[in-house]
Amino acid sequence: MAGSRSSIRAWVACALLALSAFGLAAPASASGEFLQIDVVPGGSSVTATIRRDRVTATLGWSEFETGHATNLWLSYGFDLGSGAWLRAGPSARLDDTGRGARGVKLGIERFAMDERMTLFLLGEFNTIQREYQLLAQLGHRASGLSAGFSVQGNDAGFRERTITAGYRFGATPVSLRLGYRIRARRAFVGITVNTF
Repeated sequence: MAGSRSSIRAWVACALLALSAFGLAAPASASGEFLQIDVVPGGSSVTATIRRDRVTATLGWSEFETGHATNLWLSYGFDLGSGAWLRAGPSARLDDTGRGARGVKLGIERFAMDERMTLFLLGEFNTIQREYQLLAQLGHRASGLSAGFSVQGNDAGFRERTITAGYRFGATPVSLRLGYRIRARRAFVGITVNTF
């Protein structure tokens, strides 16, 4: 029941954040690639995404104190208007013991910007372990600086809140990430390559 309430709260918060962003202009959705690597002892992660028109493939790997797991998500995007998208499709998970699981994952996202700022909002729910994530990231276009906050959890007992700061290197798609996982009390460093 507690996991279910947390999932509902995450989706409600995502919807409220999305509504608050509709004052910013939204560019057309485009194909692109995204790679993110975060490094911390016992808790590193890698996420790679390739999007071609409405079809997206995401591969993720993460480690935790007792092992590691690989996740795959193939999704199709539905345009909700004003730069918001609903993405849905099959998901799969394989852990280091060889145990696998299949499910369905849904995501709502919106990218918006004006002449000074960018805002990216994301909410996801996966039927595998009832996993959820809520993320908001605000960026300053001229300086390349950004700040983000995310909430994650699942019904296996994992809960985390993370704050991040980023710096984009000029006109390149490469950014440096510094973050802190509040519950785990761990700082991390990462790199992001985003061609969207």
